[in-house]
Amino acid sequence: MVFMKVQEKMKIGIFQPNINNHPNIDSKLIKLEEILNHHDLDLLVLPELFLSFYLSKEQVSQYTNEDIQFFKQKILLLSEKFQCHLVCGYPEIENNQKFNSALVSGTQNDIIYNHRKTFLAPNPMEQSLFSKGQNFEIFNINKIKCSTLICYEFEFPEIVRKLARLGAQLILIPTALTEEFKFVSNEMLKTRAFENQIVMVYANYCGKSAGHDFCGNSAIVNEKGEDLIRLGAEEEFAMAEVNFESQLFRRKRLPYFEDLTKFEV
Repeated sequence: MVFMKVQEKMKIGIFQPNINNHPNIDSKLIKLEEILNHHDLDLLVLPELFLSFYLSKEQVSQYTNEDIQFFKQKILLLSEKFQCHLVCGYPEIENNQKFNSALVSGTQNDIIYNHRKTFLAPNPMEQSLFSKGQNFEIFNINKIKCSTLICYEFEFPEIVRKLARLGAQLILIPTALTEEFKFVSNEMLKTRAFENQIVMVYANYCGKSAGHDFCGNSAIVNEKGEDLIRLGAEEEFAMAEVNFESQLFRRKRLPYFEDLTKFEV
């Protein structure tokens, strides 16, 4: 496997909202514009189903296709205005089907990638409301090879390994992680980053609502499995500058993927 030399740095932000704040589309957009207006970012990652928030089936279902298209249009305009890519979860509607999706906006009033959650979480809300997506893809942000996974999908090591072997350098993960599974962010995230020599951005909620106790703990973890950012249990924004040249050095120093090709099970 050949990795191209990359020297770019990327300024990446995470917004971790309290699930009880920003109750409508307008308030969410106001908060995003406030963040983008005060911080010079290349990329901002938001949680799973950010448009509706990860609430009950009834609450997520109340958003119409008209609401969703309005929100997407505003997201693209914000990305263009501030020249910042946004990763934003939303309930997508197409042909009478709903998908748990995450769009990645470009900076020219465009969408560069839209991921539909392929492995739905084993809970009644997702299983009864959403259809499954079909694939995982690699796309570029500022010459960095990226992919998007949504929450539960990231917990499959085979998926992360496949994306890493396809050249992914950065995995963006909108999530809705509860206190019961806090170890996923505290431990699993670092392990996935280390074993795949990949940068992980994990954006979660905090607060309690609709029977969910969201644990916060959003993070950016580098290719060594080290926290660059680790948020607590309150609403918060944070950012870090990620150096992808150090990732290239790490992959040369520990050639996991080259050695793995010599021993295929």
